[in-house]
Amino acid sequence: MDFELKRRSFMKRSITTCLIACGALFIVEFGVELAVPHNSSLSSLFGVMSAQSDDEDKPEDPRPERKLPTVSQEWYMQVSKVAEAVEEEDYEKAKELLARHVERTRRWNERELAIFHERFMQLALTLEDHDLALENAKKILEYSESVTYFLEETALWLIARIYGSDQYRDYEKSLEYIQRWLDLKNDWEEGSNNYAFIASIYTNIEDYYKVEEWMTRAIDKAKEEENKVQEHWWVQLWQAYVQLSEELEDSPKERDSYLQKALDLSQFLVYEYIEKKEYWTRLSSVYAKIESLSETTDEESRGKWGYTMEGAYHFGLLESESDLKRVISGIRSKEAHSRAARVFEEGFNLEIIERNFDNLNRYGQTLYLTTNMEKAAAAYEEAVSFKDDPTVLHSLASLHQLMDNFDKCISFAERALNATEGELRQPEQVKFLKGVCQFYDDDLDGSEATMEELREEIGKDSDNTRLKNLRESAGQYIDLIESERSRIEWKNYVEEQWRLYNESKRS
Repeated sequence: MDFELKRRSFMKRSITTCLIACGALFIVEFGVELAVPHNSSLSSLFGVMSAQSDDEDKPEDPRPERKLPTVSQEWYMQVSKVAEAVEEEDYEKAKELLARHVERTRRWNERELAIFHERFMQLALTLEDHDLALENAKKILEYSESVTYFLEETALWLIARIYGSDQYRDYEKSLEYIQRWLDLKNDWEEGSNNYAFIASIYTNIEDYYKVEEWMTRAIDKAKEEENKVQEHWWVQLWQAYVQLSEELEDSPKERDSYLQKALDLSQFLVYEYIEKKEYWTRLSSVYAKIESLSETTDEESRGKWGYTMEGAYHFGLLESESDLKRVISGIRSKEAHSRAARVFEEGFNLEIIERNFDNLNRYGQTLYLTTNMEKAAAAYEEAVSFKDDPTVLHSLASLHQLMDNFDKCISFAERALNATEGELRQPEQVKFLKGVCQFYDDDLDGSEATMEELREEIGKDSDNTRLKNLRESAGQYIDLIESERSRIEWKNYVEEQWRLYNESKRS
């Protein structure tokens, strides 16, 4: 699951959690009077938050004590009717009852009305009617002096969560109610999940300094609570570090500080979740970024991005062509061409890397750098089976010359000169190569014709030094051809005279 899906899942779970918490409030305050059985559907629906009523080991609440109005027996009876309708899952009846009660503002005191709205808020969440939940949560706040701090906190937090959800995306409103919640809540009662949600809101408005602040607090709080830090919290913090490093591009000292934070966190994620490819990739990307910005990277540190991807490869975590190509690039950056060739071979054998012109051409280049000429030639030959690329054909002609395969050298040189699918950058060099291979293939007439044609094409008045040198070399070969012809003629004369001499002796 990618980060965005995780974030949405987190937001959805947060509203659901708030639904449970809101329902639990009523049980905490009025559980004795209503005597809801623990195994009833009502209890199952709204949950039990016993921790909220357990004041042991908590500091004394410094907030002024609220004098809450007394609730009437009639109110209890009406609340019970609503509870019964909810328990029977007759939500329309519960909704009608609650709508009627909240309209009768003269009949109930503020505390009673607030609890009716709290029940309405719970029901709206059950029905996934967030507009109705918001309406009733805000009504609770109108009676804040007549309800417990816990209920006011719950309403504030629910409103913040709904405004911050994907349905609303009103992040400024969400932050407004979060701040009211923070102002009201006792510090020691704030939780890691609260802080993580606040960080997610700042992520949505791209305030990454605040993301860092609140996600760091969430992580520290989770450790204090002795709870496992959720994985996507680390990811969100890592993204904040990377974004800040990009925003601070013009402030090298601060930028490098955040890159180091991103690097440290990337290393932690790899160690903590060693079998997850995305964290190896993130670590590699940070190494690459640091290397690209540093003017003093030492030899030992250079190329760590590549080693990181190679490590993921050896762990068997890479299964896509792009991943393997990145591994190959990293290895080649350290000039470890034999290792790069092995990754290519495995990618081809497992059918992860497609056997197409581009991949085979790059594979051939890698093999050439290992000095394995035969395998390099085989890779290049497969590449040009897809298209007559003149550059690769030129390389093939050169390779076959080095391996004394002069007939193949001539064939690939001619294909390079006749190729129409791309531009041949040095046609004169290819023609010269063809003439050389013809010479060593004992085709003196063909070699002479090629060299004379080349000299004519270049001309005597060329100002290009390379071409002038090539024309001169072609002329030297023509002279060599004449010498070779004389040598062959003399050799043939000597052999003929020897034959005649032997025949005369026999007669």
